[in-house]
Amino acid sequence: MVVRRDVNFDGIADAFEQEIYGSSKGRIRLAVLWQDMQEGMPWLLDGGLRVLDAGGGAGHQAIRLAQLGNHVVLCEPSHEMRDRARAAAGEAGVTDTVRTVDASIQELDSALAGERFDLIVCHAVLEWLADPRAALIVLARLLKPGGCLSLMFYNANAVLFKNALAGAFAAALHEHEAGAARRGWGEGATPLAEQQVCGWLSELALTVRSKAGIRIFHDHVHDQALVAERFDELLALELALRRVEPFASLGQHIHLLTQPAGTAP
Repeated sequence: MVVRRDVNFDGIADAFEQEIYGSSKGRIRLAVLWQDMQEGMPWLLDGGLRVLDAGGGAGHQAIRLAQLGNHVVLCEPSHEMRDRARAAAGEAGVTDTVRTVDASIQELDSALAGERFDLIVCHAVLEWLADPRAALIVLARLLKPGGCLSLMFYNANAVLFKNALAGAFAAALHEHEAGAARRGWGEGATPLAEQQVCGWLSELALTVRSKAGIRIFHDHVHDQALVAERFDELLALELALRRVEPFASLGQHIHLLTQPAGTAP
């Protein structure tokens, strides 16, 4: 029996940043995610919010949020990622409004000593955790009444689809029948089924307000020169269809905006 453990990015931070954010896949991911956040939460642009970036890595989202006048707490257990986040915040001139905390999500109840947040951002973190449901329980406790949780996770549907397109037909069928996709990115990340994540959210009385697929088409274009030459066209397509089914359910990641049940839309 294999016992899963949380993945810490110390030792692989450089490789991860280059693979994800030093490429067109990172540009697509950040652009589509940011557009979806702004459209789903237009009050972000007004500033003045208390924001928790849970597992915030090198600070890509935290810095953007701080530049809008929001106060951001970035929690991250990897010291290499925290160092990157602090350096980036310094370069962006937002060190006064971005605070980094050495803590995993599971440690936040004690690390934040009763703080509560208008917005919690948890992007591409759950798939790296041994117990993603337990992490969601902690985040739900840290959310203010009427607050919003922006949750993005690695999508099992996308992994199965990609495996099938690569010719791994038997493996894709097995994944479907087993209800679980193979792990990705160096076998470190475990894709999650949307239905399972939504079930956890429902148990925590969190209502899904919107859903978007992040990076639906990019990874299926094998000619990277074509991606580079026609990046703006591809980005426009990703943005236009991110909330349109069946495409939204095939994104490499699923982005959900959620609020406590009973909160007015």
